[in-house]
Amino acid sequence: MISGSQTIDWQDEQLVLHPDRAIFWPTRNTLYIADTHFGKAATFRQAGIPVSEQTTLEDLARLDDLVENTKADRLVILGDFLHARVGRTQSVQNLLFQWRERHRELNISLIRGNHDLQSGDPWPELGIECLPDPTAEGNWDLRHLPIESTTRPFIAGHLHPGFRMQGKARDSLRSPCWVVGPKRIIFPAFGCFTGLKNIKLERGEIAYLTSGKEVLPLC
Repeated sequence: MISGSQTIDWQDEQLVLHPDRAIFWPTRNTLYIADTHFGKAATFRQAGIPVSEQTTLEDLARLDDLVENTKADRLVILGDFLHARVGRTQSVQNLLFQWRERHRELNISLIRGNHDLQSGDPWPELGIECLPDPTAEGNWDLRHLPIESTTRPFIAGHLHPGFRMQGKARDSLRSPCWVVGPKRIIFPAFGCFTGLKNIKLERGEIAYLTSGKEVLPLC
């Protein structure tokens, strides 16, 4: 098991929650992430707000480590690969192309999210298969947008879930998390330049918080 990770049983499968906001499915050698929002920093710069491209470099380095540590041969992105059309800059393109060169053998699929519909599909040279929301996979559906009722279990992104823990001295800690329930898993946003939305757990759900180093269940 990867250091700091948590293994859960869900829909008759074992899934590994990785501290770097990813889930690894050993049976299919598949890595799942959601909401990378590449180009968000560039979008801010286009609006005159000086934001470094360092966040993109950091996210791609984290993704390097995930692929290498899990030995995954398939990557599925649950929507919002690119943040906005104005963020499709040459610098963003260069960084993504360089990353892809390091992982030419990796099969990559994208479930189109709401930002993807606005920004357009990734550059064809990246070799990313673009799929509709939802797309069936094994015992569950791959989605970007969570839905309230469904006959099939699903995994999804979009919400950027976080959880705030209150300390005894009025201090608090806010952490990205997965929401894991009997019929759904909601992913934290993979991109580090994204916000968090406080979530309220439904009956039977568990929040798995990640510090970036360790995954901890919070019932």
